[in-house]
Amino acid sequence: MRNASMESKGRQIQFGLIIVLFFSSLIVPVILLYPIQEMLYRPKEFYYFAPYFNAYIIFMVSLFVMALVLLINYLIIPKTKKRKNIQRGLVSASLLIALGFIALSFNTYKWIDSRGIHMNPFFSLKVNFVEWEEIVKVEQVNLEKSGVTKPDHLVFTFQDGSTIEEPLAGNMILAKNYIANELKQRGLTIENVYK
Repeated sequence: MRNASMESKGRQIQFGLIIVLFFSSLIVPVILLYPIQEMLYRPKEFYYFAPYFNAYIIFMVSLFVMALVLLINYLIIPKTKKRKNIQRGLVSASLLIALGFIALSFNTYKWIDSRGIHMNPFFSLKVNFVEWEEIVKVEQVNLEKSGVTKPDHLVFTFQDGSTIEEPLAGNMILAKNYIANELKQRGLTIENVYK
């Protein structure tokens, strides 16, 4: 009788955790990702520091998958001890994989400083670095919306022909002047492109 009571209480806790994880998957990444990345990775001197957008998505999906795995575990009640152990192993492995993806989302960020552009994309264990001297062109793409033209994003073109785009929002708007100064020192300007 006591064992059944403890199992019932465990199932209640698990159900509560499932609900918390489902709701957290929408809110927690937006609240926690940037501050944790800032605490762990932000350099002392920088013009711009931000997570990649996919870091938020990966964090959200990982929390959602954790909730889904626990929900499946909650709904499927194994009949034998062997199946119970297999189910525990699968749930534990799934949760560990999801936690690994959350850790990788914390390690997905980019920053711009006086040396150049530093990028640490998803599944990269080292920072990709592009010096200012390797940048051949920077364009500010301006879009017309409802008759009003507004700056939308910057496009950095590198010597090898590859490009990256950064939306002109938030901290990037503030960093644009620093970027323009770095480019000016190297004989480049930010070119306006209208679309």
